[in-house]
Amino acid sequence: MTTVNREIRGLGASFSRAEYVSPEAYELEMQDIFAKRWNFVGRVEQLALTGDRLVAEVANESILVVRNREGELRAYYNVCRHRGSQLCDKSGSGFGAAITCPYHSWSYSLEGKLVSALHHDKESFDRDGISLTPVRVDEWQGNIFVCLDDDEESLHDWLKDLYSKPFDLNKFEIGQLKVAYTTVDEAKANWKILVENYCECLHCSVVHPEFCELVPTYGKGFNFQSDRSDNGVSLAPGVTAVSFKQNEGLPLIASMEGLDVYSVFGAYVYPNMLIDVNPTLVAVTSYVPRSPSHTTIITTYLFPAEVIDNPKMDVMPGVEFNDMVNHQDIAVSERVQRGVASRSFKCAYHSGMEKYAQQFVEQYRQDVSA
Repeated sequence: MTTVNREIRGLGASFSRAEYVSPEAYELEMQDIFAKRWNFVGRVEQLALTGDRLVAEVANESILVVRNREGELRAYYNVCRHRGSQLCDKSGSGFGAAITCPYHSWSYSLEGKLVSALHHDKESFDRDGISLTPVRVDEWQGNIFVCLDDDEESLHDWLKDLYSKPFDLNKFEIGQLKVAYTTVDEAKANWKILVENYCECLHCSVVHPEFCELVPTYGKGFNFQSDRSDNGVSLAPGVTAVSFKQNEGLPLIASMEGLDVYSVFGAYVYPNMLIDVNPTLVAVTSYVPRSPSHTTIITTYLFPAEVIDNPKMDVMPGVEFNDMVNHQDIAVSERVQRGVASRSFKCAYHSGMEKYAQQFVEQYRQDVSA
């Protein structure tokens, strides 16, 4: 792919116009990134019972994740091997221990084996030769990942060596948290624009004034704090939560009590996951690219188990504040998408303060040029 790399002193070239808007670039990303890397698709508690199912889109493929009778996760292409019908339309519980095609009622076990074919006796054809096509699946800290590439390294090895160091967040015991609320937004923006926006805070003082009041470092254009070695960023004096309500009475996330000051942490888990750790909640976000100019954004808000279903503990001030920030980001990302579509636009740039965005571009270039 041809990219524009015009040198400007003090700036590094980012993505070209074509990489933001062209269908060819989008298809290459689906092939070389999303179809090869580990993708975050949901939380393990969505599959709490035998037969529970999670339907997710990865690299323009529909993937079905289930929990088998032994409590293990299994994943398959969401396609019947008989005539190619999509098997399942939505995630949920109560489906039982069989995956039944709505077209001809062929049924598969949770291990992907064909167990029933309506109007056919068992001897009419070799059922062992028509199992569902498996997909690799694994979990980390309660988060489910799938990988369409059989040759890709393990999830553990991928996360261990990833430049954003997601394993540094293990101390917050995200796997012990429970889902309290989920939002789904449709952004008219390329997924890379959303990632670049997340990876820098030069925009924060302009776009997120309310957030910067709570996290002063962000208002200075930084999303890291040079005097801290733990990658945390301190909240303002007296601020106890990233929320519309301070001193909200919610329990702190694990390891927060050991910090000198209330803090926030974050990580972009390439290619499609964001993790934001606040004192009282963790927001886990997935990006699902739909086209060069359309991305579905799914944000799940996690809290300690004692918060869930406790009417005395109100999670909404924190959820609503973070949701406001999300919508501010979506609005400016859509503005960028409209701008990069101009024939006058050739290439985006990053300054030295956008080091995390530069790391994203470097990983992207490694994948699409491999």
